[in-house]
Amino acid sequence: MSLQTKITASSMSKALEEVKTVLGKDAIIVATEERDGQITLTAMSKENSKPFSASPEESSEFLYPDALAAIKAVCDICDAHQLGHTFCDQWLKELSRDFSVMPVGITRSLAAIVPFCPSWLEEVSTKQPIILVGPPGSGKTVMLAKIAAVLLSQKRKIKVLTLDTVKAGGAMQLQSYLEAMNQKLLIGEAHLKAVLESCDSLENDEVVLIDTPGINIMNEEDQNFLYRFSHQVNSPLTLVLAADMNPMDAEEIAKNFYFFNTRYLIATRMDVTKRYGGFLSAAKACSLQVIAYSNTPTIGEGLHSLTVDQMIGYLSN
Repeated sequence: MSLQTKITASSMSKALEEVKTVLGKDAIIVATEERDGQITLTAMSKENSKPFSASPEESSEFLYPDALAAIKAVCDICDAHQLGHTFCDQWLKELSRDFSVMPVGITRSLAAIVPFCPSWLEEVSTKQPIILVGPPGSGKTVMLAKIAAVLLSQKRKIKVLTLDTVKAGGAMQLQSYLEAMNQKLLIGEAHLKAVLESCDSLENDEVVLIDTPGINIMNEEDQNFLYRFSHQVNSPLTLVLAADMNPMDAEEIAKNFYFFNTRYLIATRMDVTKRYGGFLSAAKACSLQVIAYSNTPTIGEGLHSLTVDQMIGYLSN
């Protein structure tokens, strides 16, 4: 399914650059218009482009001839991705349950300690808002725009609210993305009560998306905001973390966010790292459900579901 949008800018070069940001470098220009010194481009993504899809990595059984080979594979993965001794020990303990059958697979045992939920976005309900939280610079705003693009490609209706009025240009960035999708953005806490009430309406057919300011979970003022906010929304939060984070830092951040009803995890920046211990450690520490990952800042592409088989593929490369 293709996404179509209109981009208006002061010059052709700026309009083209915005098209690439929203729809990707392979976007197709279907119409141009010049009026009052402004250039408007109507563009669409390639027909075979999928805003949300399975990982491009092929699923594999990852079978090993015997227990020793499987143990070595798990230990090598833990070493390569800076997964700590506790993570490795628990994975090996779970792996030992599979030693009675040869060859030995390692995917089931990883899924036993890190929950994966690849169908989450396809099954999202209008009764429960999608609320993104995370530290500054984790990619929440771009991720919210990606999720909006996915839902629109599925013919879902959306309502988007940002509470990020702190970061300079934060709301403007999201607004520009949504305008390109012909969607409106609600800005500020004044809209929060009405947005949450719409989720409870029997007539509601919109999926509510909420972006939050970057939260330094070690800062008392930010903790107070998250405490008040989490009680007000009374819904599970989704933590957005960069995949290239240090595992110990990621785990500590996740534990603090978990205290405020964070239950899901999305990994960003998967394209800039080869070590994935950070977000896996975060997921395992609090049993956060891993629901998706992003490997490009382009809005119209690069958001993928993540199964345990695909994760093992990344870990083994």
